[in-house]
Amino acid sequence: MDADLNNVTSISNKSVLKTKIMDFLKNYGNIVILCLVILIMSFLNPRFMSLRNFINLSKQIVGPGILSLGLMFVIISGGLDLSAGFGISLVSVVFALVYETTSNIIIAIIIAIITGLILGAFNGFIVTKLKIVPFVTTLSTMLIFQGLTYVLLTGKMAWVRHPFTRALGNGDVFGIPILFLFMITVYIISYIILNFTKLGRYSIAIGSNEEGVILDGISVEKYKFFIYVLSGLFVSITAIIMISRLQLATPTIGGLPILMDAIAATIIGGTSLAGGKGSVVGTFIGVVIIVIIGNIINFLNIDPNYKDFFKGVVIIGVLFFDRVVNAKQYEMEAK
Repeated sequence: MDADLNNVTSISNKSVLKTKIMDFLKNYGNIVILCLVILIMSFLNPRFMSLRNFINLSKQIVGPGILSLGLMFVIISGGLDLSAGFGISLVSVVFALVYETTSNIIIAIIIAIITGLILGAFNGFIVTKLKIVPFVTTLSTMLIFQGLTYVLLTGKMAWVRHPFTRALGNGDVFGIPILFLFMITVYIISYIILNFTKLGRYSIAIGSNEEGVILDGISVEKYKFFIYVLSGLFVSITAIIMISRLQLATPTIGGLPILMDAIAATIIGGTSLAGGKGSVVGTFIGVVIIVIIGNIINFLNIDPNYKDFFKGVVIIGVLFFDRVVNAKQYEMEAK
């Protein structure tokens, strides 16, 4: 009888330990993945841990890092924005052409921000008023934005050389790039919006249970519209940042590469494609992982053509990891 009791106790202890491990992975799984990636890379190439490389990474992370925040809000609410990458291209071209015409950086920035807000509002209007699903809507507007970019720029490059853009793109404060400090500020503001404002709370609620939100008397259409407008704002900010780094605008300054990085980062960061789940901190970790993958490819002299392949493998791996850790939640959703 004592042996049976000991077996029961042993099984109980193992069950408790397994539950604790699964809970830990559920809450901190992304951090575990990030630490493993850093440790593996440090072992493969010690130069990875150099100060110079960290400074380089801190600049590379800013573009997809800010864009992924806009996508995070949209996806949390149950939507999707495939037009964001080409929205960056269009806003960048508008920014550069306005600056070339006026030689006034303030006017150029204001017009760029307004352009991004209009693009977001356009997506929001089609999704909420015309009732076209977000995937089809933003796939279509992606083509529209791409076409307008080439029409406006007519195959040339537009230069933006100004002390402000040079300082933003290449300046630093005590060795820390201004771009990175700016991004951290944007992340703090986004954290406040997501967790302490109606727009953030309703984004999560709409993604979790849209019908319940409607029954509570909340205007889902209004908040969905403003979520897309917010995404447009992040597109504008990203465009200004990329212009500042390159000092010029081309039709390919945004496009699919940065969109895919941002979407991958958002997913890896724990944002559910079904909506209702996501975090600013998780998104940041996801962006770091994506940028480090590209950095690893460079350090190991791997053919750049394999970059997207490795990212795809990592995304599948993370989604499988999420599926295992949150198995009970998926079973409940299936029922």
